[in-house]
Amino acid sequence: VEADLSLAKSSKQLLRNFDILAVTASTFVIHAVVGVIKPLSQVVLDKEFGVTMVKRSFIISIATLAYFIAAPISGILSDRMQRSHLVALSLVLMSCSSAFFALRHLGLWAFYVSVALLGVAMGVQKSSSQSLLADLVDKHELGEYSMVYALSDVADSLGLIVGPLVGLALSQIYGPSVGVLSIGIPCLLLTPVMLRIS
Repeated sequence: VEADLSLAKSSKQLLRNFDILAVTASTFVIHAVVGVIKPLSQVVLDKEFGVTMVKRSFIISIATLAYFIAAPISGILSDRMQRSHLVALSLVLMSCSSAFFALRHLGLWAFYVSVALLGVAMGVQKSSSQSLLADLVDKHELGEYSMVYALSDVADSLGLIVGPLVGLALSQIYGPSVGVLSIGIPCLLLTPVMLRIS
């Protein structure tokens, strides 16, 4: 019974901590953008650029390559600078990814940039947000790390569900650019919040 009460108290403290919720929100919006761009990319590359399925796969793999390059570099940087600033950087990069997606009428190169920025943003966010959450648990004496990691995982999953639901619905009405930007703009709005976390 005491263990259950302790767990409930710890969960309550986590959900009342503004800094924890802000980092979790960053995870949510980052994955929401990914959840929108991923399916729309296939449609856009096919209908607007006439790219074959094989070439589409190669183009989408740019994000994976960018992720594998960015994640370890971000991991090294997270030991040398404020992790909250790295999370803020990932939000800016993701909003830029959304913007370049909307600018794809300038040419396929803009789409390449969009996909690459998406991968870099994911790499930076993943490698820095988990460490930042651990730091915040220690700073605010919130108990075990497992609860905050679980909260982050829930935000991750919710982003991949809510992002496509909202973004794709708006895309059907107003077009792909509006659908992506509607999810990308919150990334930019959340950036100042992350910068204030120390």
